[in-house]
Amino acid sequence: MESPLVSSVLVVVIAFAAFRLLPRLIAGVPFVSPDAVVARMEDDENAVLIDVRTPEEYAAEHAADSINVQPHQLGEDIEAKKPYMNNKVYIMCLTAQRAAMAAKTMKNLGFTNVSVVKGGLKLWKKQGLPTKAV
Repeated sequence: MESPLVSSVLVVVIAFAAFRLLPRLIAGVPFVSPDAVVARMEDDENAVLIDVRTPEEYAAEHAADSINVQPHQLGEDIEAKKPYMNNKVYIMCLTAQRAAMAAKTMKNLGFTNVSVVKGGLKLWKKQGLPTKAV
């Protein structure tokens, strides 16, 4: 018979694993490390880095060369965005939670090459990659 302590520990481990994997399951797109994003963007002038945090968060600090787009604006003027739907698009937020949801939206809108920046701005800064403030 399983002890209550073992059952409790098992529940905590499963909950933690589910929380860590949830963004990946929601997004249905690859997660790419920040340093790999920088390297890939250097190789592709058409690649775009989109930060989906609030304008205030973005103004305080953001990845260099990123643009700020609010998640509710991703579907706006979709006809104008059609020529860019096959470009590499990297989505980031602070930790990758909001970015995963935004990536799913973009995928559903027809963007074919969307990835989430793994670990978001937190990991970006930890890897010593360039940031700016407005």
